[in-house]
Order: sequence, then C-alpha cells, then structure tokens
Amino acid sequence: MDQVIGILVLVAVVVLFALLSGGGRSASELRMRHRWDASFEAEIRRVERTDATGVLRCRSCGSAGSERAGRCSACGSVL
Repeated sequence: MDQVIGILVLVAVVVLFALLSGGGRSASELRMRHRWDASFEAEIRRVERTDATGVLRCRSCGSAGSERAGRCSACGSVL
C-alpha cells in the first residue's frame, strides 16, 4: 500500500513540475500558431500566373509542363 501512495505522490510531483515549467501553451500562442498555419496554407495553394511562354513548373517534381495540359507529364500532378 505504501508503494502505491509513493508512486501517486511521484506522479503528482512530476505533473506539478510540468505545469509550473510551462508545459502548456497560452491561448495567444495557440492563436498565433493558427494564424501562421493559415497563412502558410494559403501561400502554398496560391495560383501562380505564367509568363508569355505558357509554361509552368511542377511543384512536385520540378519539371516544366504546358499550362494548357493542366497536369505534369512526368509525375501526373496538377500544375
């Protein structure tokens, strides 16, 4: 019985230490992280305009493909 109480006290001390050392994040930090994630997602999904050549670079493999094709001839992903 004494061992069980000792283990519970040890777990409580570890949890208390984790809370006091800043293991949790504040609400403002979580909001800032969410804003950064949202802007990053918007940036990677941004549509890029082409120059007069009508050629796009594939984001997956880096090869050049026709804008009209819509798909990369090398890997098949959407340009």
